[in-house]
Amino acid sequence: MGGGIGQWLIFRAADRSLTLFSLVVPPGAMTPVHDHLAWGLVGIHRGNQDEEFYRPDGGRLELVRQRPLDPGDFYTLIPPRDDIHRVRPTSDETSVAIHLLANDTGCVWRHTYDEQTGEASPFRSGYVNAECVNGTETFAVGI
Repeated sequence: MGGGIGQWLIFRAADRSLTLFSLVVPPGAMTPVHDHLAWGLVGIHRGNQDEEFYRPDGGRLELVRQRPLDPGDFYTLIPPRDDIHRVRPTSDETSVAIHLLANDTGCVWRHTYDEQTGEASPFRSGYVNAECVNGTETFAVGI
């Protein structure tokens, strides 16, 4: 994802059907608009965030809702309705959010979305502290 953003794996089920990880976003950075392709629950642990949910709409992205989030706030990710979003810290403190998702989010192919055209591009976000394994192939993915 770049910009000093990192995903830290906390737990991954052996069958990769569930992961628990933290997303760390420093002040001044923001995630790209992206999807998860799985249901999830996200809770804000530290810092403040602004979250924007989007929906692809005829070759562009439509902003569906935007809201501020404080420590203790949480939200769901439910594809396809509530799966495409962007997160940016709104405080001088690094934002830390805890994610529980029904896939191996850092290792599956997902999408980022161009803000102007709405075009989806494949990406893997990876984890700072764990490798992804695909069959017999091991690969490290940087954020």
